[in-house]
Amino acid sequence: MTFHRNAEGRQVLVVEDEMTIVLAIEEALLALGAQVVGPASRVDVAIQLASEVSLDAAILDVNIRGGNSYAVADILAERGIPFVFCSGYSDWAIEERHRDRPRLTKPYSLNELTERVLQMLEPLPNA
Repeated sequence: MTFHRNAEGRQVLVVEDEMTIVLAIEEALLALGAQVVGPASRVDVAIQLASEVSLDAAILDVNIRGGNSYAVADILAERGIPFVFCSGYSDWAIEERHRDRPRLTKPYSLNELTERVLQMLEPLPNA
């Protein structure tokens, strides 16, 4: 699998507790030239990373050890950091305040993930 390295040096937080998925996400991000922050498999670690680390984007599994990633999403939103939820659940299962956020439905392909990451990392107009 080859991708263009359009995310060179960009920091992407990964919040996921299934190791096989983590490995696939890491492979896709590294192929893009991105730096993986984490991965965080627990809510407390994810909150700390989302609060303290310089980030360009994030990939959030909705349900992880210790609860869900909504508190992490709140921190990222407050900081203006784009993120995507990854979940096997329907829209109705996402907390209402986050239903309009981008989402990848599990199982998703690495191409879908890569496309979403590149969209999040696109430079802002007039930036």
